[in-house]
Amino acid sequence: MDAPAVDQRRSFDGHLSTIRYVGTVQGTTGDWLGVEWDDATRGKHSGEHKGIRYFSCKSKHPTAGSFVRPDRPSDKPLNFLEALREKYASESENSPAENSLVGGATVRGKPIEISGKVVEEVGFDKIRKQLAELQELRIVLLDGLRIAGVLSSYNQDQASHSEAAQKIGETCPRITELDLSRSLLSRWRDVWDICDQLKHLKRLKLNGNRFQAFEDDLTFRGINELHLEETLLSWDEIATIAYRFPGLTTLTASANQLSEITCPLPSTITTLTIEHNDITSISALRYLAGLPKLEHLSVRGNGISTVNQNTTDTTLDFQFPSTLRSLDISRNNITSWAILNTLPTVFPGLTTLRITGNPLFDQPPLPPSVAEASKPMTVDEAFMLALSRFPSTLTTLNYSTISLQDRSNAEMYYLSLIGKELSATTEAEEPAILATHPRYSELCELYVEPTITRAVVSSSGARIIHPRSVAARLVKMAFHLPLGNEESKSRVKEIPGSFDTYQVKALVSRLFGLPAFGFRLFWETDEWDPVEKEVGDEAIVEWDEDSEDESRPDVGFRVETTGDGPDKSRFR
Repeated sequence: MDAPAVDQRRSFDGHLSTIRYVGTVQGTTGDWLGVEWDDATRGKHSGEHKGIRYFSCKSKHPTAGSFVRPDRPSDKPLNFLEALREKYASESENSPAENSLVGGATVRGKPIEISGKVVEEVGFDKIRKQLAELQELRIVLLDGLRIAGVLSSYNQDQASHSEAAQKIGETCPRITELDLSRSLLSRWRDVWDICDQLKHLKRLKLNGNRFQAFEDDLTFRGINELHLEETLLSWDEIATIAYRFPGLTTLTASANQLSEITCPLPSTITTLTIEHNDITSISALRYLAGLPKLEHLSVRGNGISTVNQNTTDTTLDFQFPSTLRSLDISRNNITSWAILNTLPTVFPGLTTLRITGNPLFDQPPLPPSVAEASKPMTVDEAFMLALSRFPSTLTTLNYSTISLQDRSNAEMYYLSLIGKELSATTEAEEPAILATHPRYSELCELYVEPTITRAVVSSSGARIIHPRSVAARLVKMAFHLPLGNEESKSRVKEIPGSFDTYQVKALVSRLFGLPAFGFRLFWETDEWDPVEKEVGDEAIVEWDEDSEDESRPDVGFRVETTGDGPDKSRFR
């Protein structure tokens, strides 16, 4: 085992960690290793102990760090060929490769039993033989096998290192895909020494490793796909690494705590996945717009909630190339249609979009100022309202192919909602409303322009309720609940005139937190002809209309109307 050193990887009882500190800790005796656990929940602090910071963790989690004694037993590191043989050519009865072949139900030389019945093992000898032929392997998955490099130790001589590296090329020369994720690798040179022997390697996965600074003299030729998930590398480090892969076309850098894109990537990139990071705005993607060959972009599972960071401005001064056809922006924090309205401009070549799992689709289809409905939009409504904000070049939404009928139904529904929104506002407010619906003019040319029956019109400077509008069917009421000692609670609410008594009682119950059958409702008209209906004996609630000519009772619900008075028949 190598002497402990900062940035060295260690595995304790199957749990990976990185040494961040070697030395003493105040108030204790002897040396300690300050380690950062890959599983940040295993630690106790962030590198600070009793007010003194001994080391810093790459993880933002507050309990990623711990102190362990240098003599604590650690799991044995493996070199590349040891891990390869353990996985694909081990003759051990309990080898992981063999157990995985039979689902862990048998070991060599023992029969397989299923539900107490012995079954014959057919074909597994052939599979074992194929696995043992390491020279034929093309896809090699060695994740989680504690690989330290070409050799299992840093301290072995150069001759041994060169000999071991050469054996890699002789043993498995046909590998095209290699997974070295969650291992003990920390130096990029160790990764390069392995990959340099694999002349056909195209896809490399290094997820979950913790790397030191990249060595400038290294170039990974031939590899076109690189995975760096959960490596906690900064964006600058990721970009530096990407430029050392001259043939790179696919890059995955998910779950790296990235909050911004600080520099460009190589122009060869066609597919970029940066899921489950901390990006919060569309503007944070600015540098990616300079990728001339980018075709697929996934920012799934970030925290995108605005167009521009720290501002309400919804305009952007950059645009992605028309080569970008696919965007996944699902599972973010989008709550406003303004972001969707921006996407067709920022991504003009978009043909495939995934946008599910955003809180925007938990809202009602119309704003509260237009409709009092509190139910969230249905799946079909969400599909139509999202689809209708994009031009016909969008052909797939949330994995569903968009038919011509889907598009026409969605756009006509969307147009009808815009009409309702305009009908509920004044003419002076129309420009501001239409600014939130960029496709309105285009849709009016494609379909019939919606009939706008304004709820409020201007006549000689006065505000008049249109008799055919939604507002004309609302009654404004002031509810008063007596509390004793000449005190009362008051609530003002506009309710549809078509509400019956039970609907009004349900509303009052919610407004005041009263049990539905624990109060009475009284409605007193301007003729002082109270109508009383007993619906319970736990409390009494009075319901009356405000009259300008006569005095009102001291207690009770007071109802104010916008017309000549409510029609009693609507509430019976």
